[in-house]
Amino acid sequence: MVQPAVDISGRARLSCRLRAVQWFFKPANEVDEAGREFLLAQLLTSPLAALMGSFCALTIELVAWHRSGQSIYWFFISSEVAIAACRVIEWQGRTQRLSASSTHLPTIDRSVLLSVLWCTLQGLLAFTVISSGDLVLSVLSATLVMAMVGPICARNYAAPRFAFLLVLLCDIPFVAGAFTSGEPWLLVILPITPPFLLGAMQIIMTFHRSMLQTLAAQARARHLAEHDWLTGVLNRQGMDQALSRIVPDAERQMALISIDLDGFKEVNDRFGHGAGDLLLTQVAHRLRDALREDDLLARIGGDEFMVVVRGMVPDQIGPLADRLIAAISRHSYETGQGIPARVGASIGFACLPEDAANTVELRLRADEALYAAKDAGKGVGRRYGRLAAAAPPFSQTA
Repeated sequence: MVQPAVDISGRARLSCRLRAVQWFFKPANEVDEAGREFLLAQLLTSPLAALMGSFCALTIELVAWHRSGQSIYWFFISSEVAIAACRVIEWQGRTQRLSASSTHLPTIDRSVLLSVLWCTLQGLLAFTVISSGDLVLSVLSATLVMAMVGPICARNYAAPRFAFLLVLLCDIPFVAGAFTSGEPWLLVILPITPPFLLGAMQIIMTFHRSMLQTLAAQARARHLAEHDWLTGVLNRQGMDQALSRIVPDAERQMALISIDLDGFKEVNDRFGHGAGDLLLTQVAHRLRDALREDDLLARIGGDEFMVVVRGMVPDQIGPLADRLIAAISRHSYETGQGIPARVGASIGFACLPEDAANTVELRLRADEALYAAKDAGKGVGRRYGRLAAAAPPFSQTA
């Protein structure tokens, strides 16, 4: 197979396919796959902040056990230590896998599960403490709950629904404990909870939308940098980037097709550059219509185009080149001046792995085949390599 060798630094994925779980990590707006993976990776950042949260909670649990002597707090203490240890093990394992393989795409599932368990534990602790009626412990518990909200929002805003779930897991049991404490004045917590939760959600969404705007701006900049401003197809840099991400192997065919327009200079000279630009736009449109959706099309410069085709054997590329030449030359083009113009095309192509060992060689040999096609009288196609003799009459060796 031909697999993309992409830079996955700062990216992660969610392996769980349950629709309900996926819903919690859906961004507020549509983002591409790379943007989604970047957002998910933010949930793995700041492991030290999570451990500091465990340290603070453990301190209060020890104080609660010391003041009350109740064995329930040993459950909280042991659970806190266990979750913290699991966090360290998960973090170290993920770091080691990333160090061992630059193509490893980490998953967030274990980290997310630990976050849910930890926030549930904090909620249960808050309920137990505040319902006990101990004033000192109640103040400490309230302080801990309020202190946790900020880091939870800041660490998980990339997935706002999940972040709000964590806030609810911490806060709702605290409110329930106040309700069952028997202290009437603690019921004041009930009416102030909705505004508190609304404020937390507003903070989360503010950070989230800011991140989405940044991702959208980066995507626009990347698109402009890798696409031809005139035709909208890939430019030279975009094609170079696409080729650099392709790691070919012997199990799948790949061909690179170089296309040069015949007669374009005459159109430019006769009708002007505006007409030439209009013609290039129409040529790109015709080529796009003649190709499959996953084929790569680029305008390399001037009147030269390039196509990368995957999953087609060499015997299929010759007929495809014929179709591309026909698509370009069969009909005339609008020039914007009421006078139609015609151009033709010469094509050279090379196949991988038959004609080259890598994409760099493939590109050079496709260009050599194009020069041979131009020398042969234009309007024709040539394939590079010794296998050309066994190909259809169209595909002659360069």
